[in-house]
Amino acid sequence: MLSLLTFPAGFGLFSISPFCIKSAMMLVLSGQPWRRSDMLDPTSMPHQKLPVLETPLGKIADSEGIRDWLEGEGADFDQGLNSAARAHARAWVRLAENHLGLHLLQMRWNDDAVWPEVRDEIFEAVPEAVREEVSSPVRTEIQAGLQWQGLARFTETERMHRLEKDLQPIAELASANPFLLGDRISSADLSIAPFLVSMLQTSKASAVSKRLRDDKILCAYLSRVFETVPLP
Repeated sequence: MLSLLTFPAGFGLFSISPFCIKSAMMLVLSGQPWRRSDMLDPTSMPHQKLPVLETPLGKIADSEGIRDWLEGEGADFDQGLNSAARAHARAWVRLAENHLGLHLLQMRWNDDAVWPEVRDEIFEAVPEAVREEVSSPVRTEIQAGLQWQGLARFTETERMHRLEKDLQPIAELASANPFLLGDRISSADLSIAPFLVSMLQTSKASAVSKRLRDDKILCAYLSRVFETVPLP
């Protein structure tokens, strides 16, 4: 049986990591038998990251590597799409992981109003007496990365404007069809939905979470996705 090494559940979700949620959804759709194995410290893993899929032939690192492996085993996460639609799906995957993902990091790790809630959720297994001491270096490293990348240099108004430019076309597609690229779920949904739901459920104190909670179209879209691919 396959084993998905994943960050644990949190924020009411399968995992605190949208990449782990994505990988679990792909495993469900693949029809492969699998189980989850939770861990908090991935430093011993390939690339020092999660998720990792344990297979009879060894460890497969990263959600993209997991996708490639599952497709090599016969899965098709863009079934029914022509070459142009598959190209669009790839673009949506990259938007989710390389832009929505940055906004998720910003709201979780760089918003002082949200941080205490995030810290206690992600580091729940760490004794409260040393939780801030343990979590602070991790937060500092992520903050430095956001500063280097540039998103942290913008004001909240500027960041929300940029995020809105992503959310609007997602909502337009979700209002026209059950899923982003038509009547059938695709790899675009398997990336977009985990990041949106992670942003939605991170914190009531976050402006990003509130923006998504107030969007009936996107909330209905997320319900459709996770009803179609229910996670254990």
